Amino acid sequence: GPAPQAAPDPDPQAGQGAPDTQTQTGPQARRKPSVGRLIADITSQFSSIVRGEIQLAKVQTATMLARIRTGLVLMAAAAVFALFLLGWVLHTIEAALATVLPVWAASLIVVGLLTVVVAVLALLGFRALRKAQESKPDPKAGITEAVHIVKNGLTK
Repeated sequence: GPAPQAAPDPDPQAGQGAPDTQTQTGPQARRKPSVGRLIADITSQFSSIVRGEIQLAKVQTATMLARIRTGLVLMAAAAVFALFLLGWVLHTIEAALATVLPVWAASLIVVGLLTVVVAVLALLGFRALRKAQESKPDPKAGITEAVHIVKNGLTK
């Protein structure tokens, strides 16, 4: 934009033999901007910086989310294949036991082991969920307490 213009220098000594750091050469002479103009420029620059930072944060967030999405898709695919792998591992254990036991006994042992694992995991999960319920947030109680504190503070 155009160079900032300000009111003439109110110093009566300017230009009368006093050392002057500004050389005035015609209409393109630069004058000191007013305080109001400086504040407006600072505000504008700060606003531009904030807008730029917000835009940068948006771009960085979008990039991060795209990478997270890719990672989650790959982890989901790995989980599916791990589930298939678990089935094959269990079948292999059953086949190995079947070499020394009847097939029905090998199958029964594998099913029994799986039942114990499922029961233990379910019990641990149930306990974890019950414990999580103990720390359930109660925003109403927090707000009520804050209002009570403010009321007590105002009456003192």
